[in-house]
Amino acid sequence: MVLFITEQGSRITKQGRVLMVSKNGKKIFMYPMEGVARLVIMGRVEISTAMLGLLMQSGIDTVLLRRDGRYKGRIVGQTSKNIFLREIQFRQRDKAVFCLKFSRALITAKIRNSRNLLRRQQRPAYEDVRQRIENALKSVKRAPGLSALRGFEGRFAALYFRLYPGLLSNDFGFKKRIKHPPTDPVNVLLSFGYTLLFNSLYSLIETAGLDPFAGFFHQGSYGHPALVSDLMEPYRAPLIDQLIIQLIKKEIITENSFLMVEKQLRFEESALKAFVTAYQQKLMRRYTFDRHKETLWRILEKDVRQFCRLLKGEIDEYQPFIFR
Repeated sequence: MVLFITEQGSRITKQGRVLMVSKNGKKIFMYPMEGVARLVIMGRVEISTAMLGLLMQSGIDTVLLRRDGRYKGRIVGQTSKNIFLREIQFRQRDKAVFCLKFSRALITAKIRNSRNLLRRQQRPAYEDVRQRIENALKSVKRAPGLSALRGFEGRFAALYFRLYPGLLSNDFGFKKRIKHPPTDPVNVLLSFGYTLLFNSLYSLIETAGLDPFAGFFHQGSYGHPALVSDLMEPYRAPLIDQLIIQLIKKEIITENSFLMVEKQLRFEESALKAFVTAYQQKLMRRYTFDRHKETLWRILEKDVRQFCRLLKGEIDEYQPFIFR
Protein backbone atom coordinates (compact mmCIF):
# COMPACT_ATOMS: atom_id res chain seq x y z
CA MET A 1 0.00 0.00 0.00
CA VAL A 2 0.95 3.68 -0.26
CA LEU A 3 1.52 4.91 3.28
CA PHE A 4 1.09 8.61 4.08
CA ILE A 5 2.55 10.16 7.24
CA THR A 6 0.89 13.51 8.00
CA GLU A 7 1.26 13.91 11.79
CA GLN A 8 3.23 17.13 12.23
CA GLY A 9 6.11 16.91 14.70
CA SER A 10 6.20 13.12 14.59
CA ARG A 11 9.23 10.90 14.03
CA ILE A 12 9.58 7.74 11.92
CA THR A 13 11.88 4.99 13.16
CA LYS A 14 12.13 1.23 12.77
CA GLN A 15 11.59 -1.62 15.16
CA GLY A 16 12.92 -4.69 13.40
CA ARG A 17 11.10 -4.60 10.07
CA VAL A 18 8.23 -2.58 11.44
CA LEU A 19 7.76 1.11 10.65
CA MET A 20 6.95 3.06 13.80
CA VAL A 21 5.65 6.62 14.12
CA SER A 22 5.95 8.35 17.47
CA LYS A 23 5.33 11.82 18.84
CA ASN A 24 6.49 13.31 22.13
CA GLY A 25 7.90 9.92 23.09
CA LYS A 26 4.62 8.05 22.52
CA LYS A 27 3.95 5.47 19.78
CA ILE A 28 1.03 6.52 17.61
CA PHE A 29 1.30 4.15 14.64
CA MET A 30 3.05 0.93 13.57
CA TYR A 31 3.00 -0.89 10.23
CA PRO A 32 4.93 -3.91 8.85
CA MET A 33 7.38 -3.01 6.08
CA GLU A 34 6.23 -5.92 3.91
CA GLY A 35 2.92 -4.15 3.34
CA VAL A 36 4.40 -0.81 2.23
CA ALA A 37 4.86 -0.13 -1.50
CA ARG A 38 5.64 3.57 -1.08
CA LEU A 39 6.09 6.02 1.79
CA VAL A 40 4.90 9.63 1.49
CA ILE A 41 6.02 12.06 4.20
CA MET A 42 4.12 15.34 4.39
CA GLY A 43 5.32 18.42 6.23
CA ARG A 44 7.33 18.53 9.44
CA VAL A 45 8.06 14.85 10.05
CA GLU A 46 11.47 13.49 11.09
CA ILE A 47 12.86 10.19 9.85
CA SER A 48 15.84 8.27 11.21
CA THR A 49 18.81 7.33 9.03
CA ALA A 50 18.30 3.70 10.05
CA MET A 51 14.75 3.89 8.74
CA LEU A 52 15.91 5.43 5.48
CA GLY A 53 18.47 2.67 5.06
CA LEU A 54 15.82 0.02 5.55
CA LEU A 55 13.48 1.72 3.07
CA MET A 56 16.15 1.92 0.39
CA GLN A 57 17.25 -1.67 1.01
CA SER A 58 13.62 -2.78 0.70
CA GLY A 59 13.13 -0.90 -2.57
CA ILE A 60 10.52 1.42 -1.05
CA ASP A 61 10.34 4.84 -2.67
CA THR A 62 10.16 7.67 -0.09
CA VAL A 63 8.60 10.95 -1.25
CA LEU A 64 8.88 14.20 0.69
CA LEU A 65 6.04 16.69 0.25
CA ARG A 66 5.31 20.01 1.84
CA ARG A 67 2.26 20.12 4.06
CA ASP A 68 0.21 21.57 1.18
CA GLY A 69 1.24 18.71 -1.11
CA ARG A 70 3.97 20.50 -3.05
CA TYR A 71 6.88 18.29 -4.02
CA LYS A 72 10.18 18.58 -2.08
CA GLY A 73 12.18 15.53 -3.13
CA ARG A 74 12.52 11.77 -3.22
CA ILE A 75 14.78 9.26 -1.52
CA VAL A 76 15.32 6.04 -3.43
CA GLY A 77 17.74 3.16 -3.44
CA GLN A 78 19.01 1.84 -6.72
CA THR A 79 17.08 3.19 -9.71
CA SER A 80 16.17 1.19 -12.79
CA LYS A 81 19.06 0.08 -15.02
CA ASN A 82 16.80 -0.39 -18.04
CA ILE A 83 18.56 2.04 -20.42
CA PHE A 84 17.11 0.12 -23.39
CA LEU A 85 13.52 1.00 -22.43
CA ARG A 86 14.42 4.67 -22.07
CA GLU A 87 16.14 4.63 -25.46
CA ILE A 88 12.93 3.25 -26.98
CA GLN A 89 10.94 5.92 -25.14
CA PHE A 90 13.03 8.73 -26.66
CA ARG A 91 12.87 7.22 -30.14
CA GLN A 92 9.09 6.89 -30.00
CA ARG A 93 8.80 10.41 -28.65
CA ASP A 94 10.30 11.68 -31.90
CA LYS A 95 7.62 9.93 -33.96
CA ALA A 96 4.68 12.26 -34.59
CA VAL A 97 2.32 9.41 -35.52
CA PHE A 98 3.04 7.50 -32.31
CA CYS A 99 2.67 10.62 -30.14
CA LEU A 100 -0.67 11.54 -31.70
CA LYS A 101 -2.13 8.03 -31.51
CA PHE A 102 -1.11 7.62 -27.86
CA SER A 103 -2.35 11.11 -26.95
CA ARG A 104 -5.71 10.49 -28.62
CA ALA A 105 -6.14 7.37 -26.48
CA LEU A 106 -5.27 9.36 -23.34
CA ILE A 107 -7.70 12.19 -23.98
CA THR A 108 -10.45 9.88 -25.19
CA ALA A 109 -10.20 7.98 -21.88
CA LYS A 110 -10.13 11.26 -19.94
CA ILE A 111 -13.32 12.48 -21.63
CA ARG A 112 -15.08 9.14 -21.22
CA ASN A 113 -14.23 8.90 -17.52
CA SER A 114 -15.30 12.53 -16.97
CA ARG A 115 -18.52 11.89 -18.93
CA ASN A 116 -19.31 8.82 -16.83
CA LEU A 117 -18.81 10.80 -13.62
CA LEU A 118 -21.15 13.54 -14.86
CA ARG A 119 -23.73 10.96 -15.90
CA ARG A 120 -23.68 9.21 -12.52
CA GLN A 121 -23.69 12.32 -10.36
CA GLN A 122 -25.92 14.75 -12.28
CA ARG A 123 -27.91 13.09 -15.06
CA PRO A 124 -30.01 16.16 -16.06
CA ALA A 125 -26.89 18.35 -16.45
CA TYR A 126 -25.20 15.58 -18.38
CA GLU A 127 -28.14 15.26 -20.79
CA ASP A 128 -27.95 19.00 -21.50
CA VAL A 129 -24.35 18.69 -22.74
CA ARG A 130 -24.42 15.11 -23.94
CA GLN A 131 -24.14 16.03 -27.62
CA ARG A 132 -21.27 18.43 -26.93
CA ILE A 133 -19.36 15.66 -25.17
CA GLU A 134 -19.98 13.24 -28.03
CA ASN A 135 -18.77 15.90 -30.44
CA ALA A 136 -15.64 16.34 -28.30
CA LEU A 137 -14.92 12.62 -28.57
CA LYS A 138 -15.33 12.76 -32.35
CA SER A 139 -13.04 15.80 -32.55
CA VAL A 140 -10.35 14.01 -30.55
CA LYS A 141 -10.57 11.02 -32.87
CA ARG A 142 -10.11 13.27 -35.92
CA ALA A 143 -7.47 15.61 -34.45
CA PRO A 144 -4.79 16.10 -37.15
CA GLY A 145 -2.00 16.88 -34.71
CA LEU A 146 -1.05 17.46 -31.08
CA SER A 147 -1.74 21.19 -31.21
CA ALA A 148 -5.33 20.64 -32.32
CA LEU A 149 -5.74 17.84 -29.78
CA ARG A 150 -4.58 20.09 -26.95
CA GLY A 151 -7.12 22.67 -28.06
CA PHE A 152 -9.96 20.12 -28.01
CA GLU A 153 -8.85 18.88 -24.56
CA GLY A 154 -8.72 22.43 -23.22
CA ARG A 155 -12.24 23.23 -24.44
CA PHE A 156 -13.62 20.03 -22.95
CA ALA A 157 -11.91 20.76 -19.61
CA ALA A 158 -13.49 24.25 -19.55
CA LEU A 159 -16.93 22.71 -20.19
CA TYR A 160 -16.40 20.04 -17.56
CA PHE A 161 -15.38 22.47 -14.83
CA ARG A 162 -18.38 24.70 -15.61
CA LEU A 163 -20.55 21.70 -14.76
CA TYR A 164 -18.50 20.47 -11.79
CA PRO A 165 -20.04 22.83 -9.15
CA GLY A 166 -23.42 21.22 -9.89
CA LEU A 167 -22.03 17.87 -8.73
CA LEU A 168 -21.17 19.26 -5.29
CA SER A 169 -23.57 19.56 -2.35
CA ASN A 170 -21.58 22.69 -1.43
CA ASP A 171 -19.47 24.39 -4.10
CA PHE A 172 -17.81 26.87 -1.68
CA GLY A 173 -18.03 29.58 -4.33
CA PHE A 174 -16.18 27.58 -7.01
CA LYS A 175 -16.63 29.15 -10.46
CA LYS A 176 -13.74 27.87 -12.55
CA ARG A 177 -10.48 25.95 -12.29
CA ILE A 178 -7.68 28.17 -10.96
CA LYS A 179 -4.41 26.39 -10.27
CA HIS A 180 -1.77 28.81 -8.97
CA PRO A 181 -2.65 29.77 -6.35
CA PRO A 182 -6.04 28.12 -5.77
CA THR A 183 -8.50 30.83 -4.78
CA ASP A 184 -11.32 28.86 -3.16
CA PRO A 185 -11.75 25.62 -1.18
CA VAL A 186 -12.69 23.46 -4.18
CA ASN A 187 -9.63 24.60 -6.13
CA VAL A 188 -7.50 23.83 -3.05
CA LEU A 189 -9.00 20.32 -2.97
CA LEU A 190 -8.47 19.78 -6.70
CA SER A 191 -4.87 21.00 -6.66
CA PHE A 192 -4.00 18.96 -3.60
CA GLY A 193 -5.68 15.82 -4.93
CA TYR A 194 -4.00 16.07 -8.32
CA THR A 195 -0.65 16.52 -6.56
CA LEU A 196 -1.18 13.28 -4.63
CA LEU A 197 -2.14 11.43 -7.81
CA PHE A 198 0.84 12.93 -9.67
CA ASN A 199 3.30 11.75 -7.05
CA SER A 200 1.71 8.30 -6.87
CA LEU A 201 2.23 7.82 -10.60
CA TYR A 202 5.72 9.32 -10.55
CA SER A 203 7.19 6.44 -8.57
CA LEU A 204 5.41 3.80 -10.68
CA ILE A 205 6.82 5.36 -13.85
CA GLU A 206 10.35 5.56 -12.53
CA THR A 207 10.20 2.04 -11.07
CA ALA A 208 9.21 0.74 -14.51
CA GLY A 209 12.44 2.19 -15.94
CA LEU A 210 10.83 5.08 -17.83
CA ASP A 211 12.01 8.69 -17.87
CA PRO A 212 9.28 10.74 -16.11
CA PHE A 213 10.34 13.92 -17.95
CA ALA A 214 9.92 12.59 -21.50
CA GLY A 215 6.23 13.08 -22.26
CA PHE A 216 4.19 12.59 -25.42
CA PHE A 217 1.02 14.69 -25.05
CA HIS A 218 2.69 17.16 -22.67
CA GLN A 219 6.02 18.12 -24.20
CA GLY A 220 8.77 20.72 -24.12
CA SER A 221 8.58 22.17 -20.61
CA TYR A 222 11.93 22.23 -18.78
CA GLY A 223 11.85 20.55 -15.38
CA HIS A 224 8.31 19.20 -15.77
CA PRO A 225 7.78 15.41 -15.44
CA ALA A 226 5.60 15.44 -18.55
CA LEU A 227 5.07 11.68 -18.82
CA VAL A 228 3.50 11.71 -15.34
CA SER A 229 1.10 14.43 -16.47
CA ASP A 230 0.30 12.30 -19.54
CA LEU A 231 -0.57 9.09 -17.71
CA MET A 232 -2.61 10.77 -14.96
CA GLU A 233 -5.06 12.45 -17.37
CA PRO A 234 -7.61 9.60 -17.52
CA TYR A 235 -7.66 9.25 -13.73
CA ARG A 236 -8.29 12.83 -12.61
CA ALA A 237 -12.10 12.65 -12.66
CA PRO A 238 -12.75 9.11 -11.37
CA LEU A 239 -10.14 9.29 -8.63
CA ILE A 240 -9.77 12.88 -7.41
CA ASP A 241 -12.89 14.70 -8.62
CA GLN A 242 -15.17 11.92 -7.40
CA LEU A 243 -13.35 11.74 -4.06
CA ILE A 244 -13.94 15.46 -3.50
CA ILE A 245 -17.65 15.05 -4.27
CA GLN A 246 -17.90 12.29 -1.66
CA LEU A 247 -15.96 14.14 1.04
CA ILE A 248 -18.09 17.27 0.69
CA LYS A 249 -21.35 15.30 0.55
CA LYS A 250 -20.46 13.44 3.76
CA GLU A 251 -19.43 16.77 5.34
CA ILE A 252 -15.95 15.43 6.05
CA ILE A 253 -14.81 18.60 4.28
CA THR A 254 -16.67 21.77 5.38
CA GLU A 255 -16.15 25.53 5.53
CA ASN A 256 -14.09 24.97 8.69
CA SER A 257 -11.62 22.75 6.83
CA PHE A 258 -9.64 25.73 5.51
CA LEU A 259 -7.51 28.50 6.94
CA MET A 260 -6.09 31.68 5.42
CA VAL A 261 -2.31 31.65 5.97
CA GLU A 262 -0.17 34.47 4.54
CA LYS A 263 -2.99 35.37 2.12
CA GLN A 264 -3.22 31.79 0.86
CA LEU A 265 -6.03 29.32 1.53
CA ARG A 266 -4.77 26.11 3.15
CA PHE A 267 -6.05 22.95 4.81
CA GLU A 268 -6.79 22.85 8.50
CA GLU A 269 -4.83 19.99 10.13
CA SER A 270 -7.68 17.50 10.67
CA ALA A 271 -9.03 18.13 7.16
CA LEU A 272 -5.61 17.42 5.65
CA LYS A 273 -5.46 14.09 7.46
CA ALA A 274 -9.04 13.25 6.44
CA PHE A 275 -8.32 13.94 2.76
CA VAL A 276 -5.10 11.94 2.71
CA THR A 277 -6.74 9.03 4.55
CA ALA A 278 -9.64 9.01 2.08
CA TYR A 279 -7.22 9.13 -0.86
CA GLN A 280 -5.23 6.23 0.56
CA GLN A 281 -8.44 4.22 1.01
CA LYS A 282 -9.45 5.06 -2.56
CA LEU A 283 -6.18 3.62 -3.88
CA MET A 284 -6.95 0.38 -2.05
CA ARG A 285 -10.52 0.14 -3.34
CA ARG A 286 -11.08 -2.80 -5.69
CA TYR A 287 -12.50 -2.56 -9.20
CA THR A 288 -13.23 -5.22 -11.81
CA PHE A 289 -10.24 -5.23 -14.16
CA ASP A 290 -9.69 -7.93 -16.80
CA ARG A 291 -12.38 -10.02 -15.06
CA HIS A 292 -10.53 -9.82 -11.75
CA LYS A 293 -10.88 -7.55 -8.73
CA GLU A 294 -7.88 -5.22 -8.56
CA THR A 295 -7.05 -2.29 -6.31
CA LEU A 296 -6.83 1.10 -7.98
CA TRP A 297 -3.13 1.19 -7.06
CA ARG A 298 -2.66 -2.08 -8.95
CA ILE A 299 -4.63 -0.73 -11.92
CA LEU A 300 -2.34 2.32 -12.09
CA GLU A 301 0.67 0.01 -11.91
CA LYS A 302 -0.68 -2.15 -14.75
CA ASP A 303 -1.43 0.98 -16.77
CA VAL A 304 2.23 1.99 -16.60
CA ARG A 305 3.27 -1.51 -17.63
CA GLN A 306 0.81 -1.38 -20.53
CA PHE A 307 2.46 1.83 -21.70
CA CYS A 308 5.86 0.09 -21.61
CA ARG A 309 4.47 -2.67 -23.81
CA LEU A 310 3.10 -0.06 -26.21
CA LEU A 311 6.52 1.58 -26.48
CA LYS A 312 8.17 -1.75 -27.26
CA GLY A 313 5.59 -2.62 -29.93
CA GLU A 314 4.18 -5.57 -28.01
CA ILE A 315 0.66 -4.11 -28.29
CA ASP A 316 -0.88 -1.75 -30.85
CA GLU A 317 -3.43 0.10 -28.72
CA TYR A 318 -3.17 1.90 -25.38
CA GLN A 319 -6.36 1.48 -23.36
CA PRO A 320 -6.56 3.21 -19.96
CA PHE A 321 -9.09 1.88 -17.47
CA ILE A 322 -12.62 3.23 -17.95
CA PHE A 323 -14.73 3.68 -14.81
CA ARG A 324 -18.39 2.86 -15.41
